[in-house]
Amino acid sequence: KVFIPLTHLCRDYCGYCTFRSDPKPGIAAYMTPDEVLAAAEAGARAGCKEALFSLGDQPERIFPEAREFLARLGYSSTLDYLAAMTALVLEKTGLLPHSNPGLMAAEDLARLRRTNVSLGLMLESTSTKLRHKGGAHWRAPDKAPALRLRAIEEAGRQAIAFTTGILIGIGETREDRIQSLFAIRRLH
Repeated sequence: KVFIPLTHLCRDYCGYCTFRSDPKPGIAAYMTPDEVLAAAEAGARAGCKEALFSLGDQPERIFPEAREFLARLGYSSTLDYLAAMTALVLEKTGLLPHSNPGLMAAEDLARLRRTNVSLGLMLESTSTKLRHKGGAHWRAPDKAPALRLRAIEEAGRQAIAFTTGILIGIGETREDRIQSLFAIRRLH
């Protein structure tokens, strides 16, 4: 697979994340369509079959730079832009997109399903204590377990090939891990 980091901007501040960043002068908020296509074409030439799109969760909700970039290109949200970029890659290169865009509503899942062979959203943990002040998810509104479980369940309703899992070592207990795995099993 070829890795396509569409944007590193994210509205969540998880205590362990090394992927996300805030806007920085001189660094583009998102990959442009030309950059996305160039990365995908390079991957196809190297023998890749899949284009793995990674991105932060809803950065336009807190960063004017994200809103400005999206508006300039005619998009209202990062998920709209992602849908267009996965369609572009599928059409122009034949690579099979798989996206990990964070929380998705039912309509987002349905739209992305048209251009992605699979989607993903890490459950991470069902432990709500990680959202308490000082916890790994205390500044991460999109890491509410109920919201993530709802998105995973909706993907199942829509029969979307979907990846998920838990994170280990973010402040959870052994019991939290077991409960999280059982939650995934129930959804499956």
